[in-house]
Amino acid sequence: MSTPTDGAPEDILRTEQIVKPNRKTFHRELYTLSIKAIITVAGSWIALHLFESFVAPLVGVTHLHIQIVGIIATVVIAFLIITATGRLLKKFTSKTHPQFSASLSFFTIIVISLIASLSILHQLDVNPQEILISGGVAAIIVGIGVSTIVGNILSSGLILTTYPAKIGDSIHVVNDNIHGKIAEINLMYTTIQTDEGKEYIVPNNAIIQGNVRVLRDVSMTEQLPYSEGDQIELTSANEKYVGIVIKISSRFTTILNEERTKEYIVSNSVILSGNFTIVKHRPRS
Repeated sequence: MSTPTDGAPEDILRTEQIVKPNRKTFHRELYTLSIKAIITVAGSWIALHLFESFVAPLVGVTHLHIQIVGIIATVVIAFLIITATGRLLKKFTSKTHPQFSASLSFFTIIVISLIASLSILHQLDVNPQEILISGGVAAIIVGIGVSTIVGNILSSGLILTTYPAKIGDSIHVVNDNIHGKIAEINLMYTTIQTDEGKEYIVPNNAIIQGNVRVLRDVSMTEQLPYSEGDQIELTSANEKYVGIVIKISSRFTTILNEERTKEYIVSNSVILSGNFTIVKHRPRS
């Protein structure tokens, strides 16, 4: 009788061999993008500094002109980095989890925007602390005006990092009795694709504040007591399946028999109905 240590199904081995290079490729391209961004920023600053020190006095370019060019360059570089990150994530959409892609995109936008803002203030010789101290009434008015926007952005970060419901999860919106899947989480809104094919859009801060109650559905695949690659026995009053689990979909479990000559496809709902006794074999050491 074969055991799990005798060898895994070829499909599982092939999947592992494909996934590992894909992850390495994504990490490699992300690392390359980071190096390029650092080189671009450093090169731009050095070029502007050298131009202002040696060339500007000869051609009559003032410090104000250098500031304007520096601000434009900062905005353009920030936009290019954010865009390049988005394209990289889109390129590897099938290789990375949507939640990871959305989280990386969110924090890239926030971090790059913050760095760009501080850089622009530095180029204008403005101390951020002075703005916070001397803003007075104007700062309060602006703060009230943008509080909703900032609240949604902060809520987006909390949903992406700490909220139990992730992109792709099936959920139930209690308030409006809507069932569907989380399709997207952006800076402002969470988009839910309903079972009727419609889009239900919820402000992020409404979810975090509890104004919109969301219940996460536990899928059948999460309830199954085994994973792909496990050797199991499914036994009912009339049927018995013994072999290695080679595939688990949202509806079915596919089992390859010990002789590797047959595949049994069993409904997950039937397995979880209680009619089957499930025995999971431990790998031999």
